[in-house]
Amino acid sequence: MNLVTPTPESPSAAPFPDLTRRTFDRVRHIGTFALVQAAVQVLGFLSGIILVRHLDQREYAYFTIANTMQGTLNLLADIGISIGLVSIGGRVWQDRARFSQLISTASRLRYALGGVVALIVAPLLYLMLAKNGASTGYAMLLIAFVIAGVALQLSTGVLTVVPRLRSDIRRIQVIDLTGTVLRLAAIAGLMFLFLNAGVAIALATLTFLLQYLMLRAYCARIIDFHAPTNPDDKKAMLGFIRNQAANAVFYCFQGQITVFLISFFAHRSSSVAEVGALGRLAMIFAVLTNLMANVFAPAFARCQNRRRLFRLYFAVVGGVAAFSLFIVAVAALFPREFLLVLGPKYAHLQRELLLMVGGAVLATLTGTFWSLNASRAWIAGSWLYIPLTIVTQVALIPFTDFSSVKGVLVFNLISALPNLLLNIVLSLRGFFSMRSIATA
Repeated sequence: MNLVTPTPESPSAAPFPDLTRRTFDRVRHIGTFALVQAAVQVLGFLSGIILVRHLDQREYAYFTIANTMQGTLNLLADIGISIGLVSIGGRVWQDRARFSQLISTASRLRYALGGVVALIVAPLLYLMLAKNGASTGYAMLLIAFVIAGVALQLSTGVLTVVPRLRSDIRRIQVIDLTGTVLRLAAIAGLMFLFLNAGVAIALATLTFLLQYLMLRAYCARIIDFHAPTNPDDKKAMLGFIRNQAANAVFYCFQGQITVFLISFFAHRSSSVAEVGALGRLAMIFAVLTNLMANVFAPAFARCQNRRRLFRLYFAVVGGVAAFSLFIVAVAALFPREFLLVLGPKYAHLQRELLLMVGGAVLATLTGTFWSLNASRAWIAGSWLYIPLTIVTQVALIPFTDFSSVKGVLVFNLISALPNLLLNIVLSLRGFFSMRSIATA
């Protein structure tokens, strides 16, 4: 018998070094992104903490309301469009002309949708600010800054897909880090001169402008900004918009329900500030959100091998779940240390802290499932989230004190469960459909 030791060139030995190298490169790639993104989030967190500690509770309530509604506007102007961008872009990103048409189509649809949404949401923002004591002039100034910021986010939200699908993570990191550093420096400097909610929102808008200019300069080398829209892409995106409109609108307001409820039902503006301050601590999960958007969801969209897709799915979900449980445990064991960073005005919110972290964990897990499902267009039936959540919330109404921070946070925590369970079901159905196609 002639025993031959496999050489590196031998078929039986080659896959293992290649697999090890690919695994190492992938881990290093994700680790590098996570470290830089963690730095970005830490700097953003410091900016938020300066605002929490420096602004009085009334001004921080205004900032919380304006910042929340800015996020709401941005999300509502994206109903179904990002799903189309990622799912279609995952197939055409290597074709410059075709990819340019996709970007052009998405941009025009987003601006059209954003204009409609602004007309609807701006009056609601004014009512929330006025309810908490803002003068008419001040409220209008905040609204102007919010809309200007959203207008810039409409473009960056579309253009960011270009480096994501090209896996140009370094470019994304440079843009994020530059904007975050300059915003922190400006807030820290103005803290000693003049800083209120209006200045804080204006600085955020200027940051969006800088990031937009950097991203546009990058994309100009890759896509044609003068490309015509594509009728097929428009038809597909309008289909996503129609399918997702009710669900997205409901999900958007549901995601901000704590601020909405406490703004209208609380008897003091400090309650809004308390919810906003606790929300700053939930930024711990922003690193995971950015990993999902910039690394895992695009990779999930590009993957066409069912077995690899299955492994990637459970690696992502398992990692997010483990990190989330760790944060819950730390918040439960060391609540005073968590609240110490917010300052003495918020040191009494120990019970509310755990409720806020619990809600953030459920939101992060749900967002993870949703991002993975949406990247594969596994979203049919997601509208069931609306009736399931409404039934849950109606059942909670008799037992909830909407004027207290604790009552609103409990309401928010339990309301998040139906969407989490539904997204798990959508994932299972998506994998089952791939199995059916493979065996057909």
